[in-house]
Amino acid sequence: MLKFVAGFVHVLLWLKVAVSPMLIGAFVGALTCVVRDEVSLPIIAICTGLGLIVGIVWAEKTRRTIGLSNFHGRLIGHPEIDGASGMGDRKNSE
Repeated sequence: MLKFVAGFVHVLLWLKVAVSPMLIGAFVGALTCVVRDEVSLPIIAICTGLGLIVGIVWAEKTRRTIGLSNFHGRLIGHPEIDGASGMGDRKNSE
């Protein structure tokens, strides 16, 4: 049961990395349609597909090199994100 949960979490982490560029591609495709003042599903599909390909390549490269758990750990544990840099300021103000 624990291996199933660990595998499921690993798949979710992989999808998180792979889907991010896909969403950016879909956004670029939508912006292209807004600029052209015409909704064109092939443009949106092509941009989304290119984003998905970039996301798959990026997710696999990340998985093979540093690992998905380490990648997400570095993102989440960054001092600018978790507010660790502000801890020293709070101690001095108290």
